[in-house]
Amino acid sequence: MPVQNLEALSRPLPAWHPKRWYFALARGLLQTVGRLSKGIRIGLEHGFDSGVMLDHVYANRAEGTGFLGRAIDRAYLNAAGWAGIRNRGALLEARIVGTIMRAAEAGGVVRVADLACGGGRYALNALARVGRRAAVAATLRDYRTENVETARANATRLGINATIEQGDAFADADLDRLGTVDVAVVSGLHEIVDDDARVKNHVRQVARILKPGGTLLLTVQPDHPQLEFIARVLRSHTGKAWAMRLRPMELTRRWLEAAGFVVEHAEMEPLGIFGVVRARKA
Repeated sequence: MPVQNLEALSRPLPAWHPKRWYFALARGLLQTVGRLSKGIRIGLEHGFDSGVMLDHVYANRAEGTGFLGRAIDRAYLNAAGWAGIRNRGALLEARIVGTIMRAAEAGGVVRVADLACGGGRYALNALARVGRRAAVAATLRDYRTENVETARANATRLGINATIEQGDAFADADLDRLGTVDVAVVSGLHEIVDDDARVKNHVRQVARILKPGGTLLLTVQPDHPQLEFIARVLRSHTGKAWAMRLRPMELTRRWLEAAGFVVEHAEMEPLGIFGVVRARKA
């Protein structure tokens, strides 16, 4: 998405614009009757792009106050963007399983790091599917305490033994503490960062912690059908408007290749909103 369009979504609409009235009404409904929905309450408290929010979306279980609250939550969870997120999670989960099993063929322990795990569902589900078929040492990180706590609860529920800790995916010192890994996962992180230079550099940072021949699994978001509604109505985990940065797949490919990766596979989920890229460190 061009920078000027992103900036335009962050600017208030003129007072006379009908869309301004529509979006104001939508915000009012979220703040009132919308609070009956658990998902909307989570979004208002933690941000609609937060790890806590995504964990509720992945669970896909309508919850709320009374029948109306549950009905609102079901409609909310059925939104195209959230359906795409669940598709992305299923696709990424399958890619994690396949990548671990392929790495395990070389023998030894496969070291996996999810650098911004949120509630950790897709990674933990993947580890559960791998089970005893491979020896895995997994580290799941997130920089927000509530996400780490959610991921730990999910790991306990699934009976998964993994290191789950707080860490900044963009901090060199935190990345260095991981040592070198066989598989790195970056899901849903770059999509909430609007600084292209920071994302491009992060690809290089991840390359540094991967072993030669190691694999990066990276999510991308080239499109979104509700872009303006989200930017005008919903708040992110920072408290600011949730103005997404859309990036074409080709741009991500160029950044990966410049960082020394070979893109082996790229696949979009069925709705065409999100994709998963598998890249090998040359």
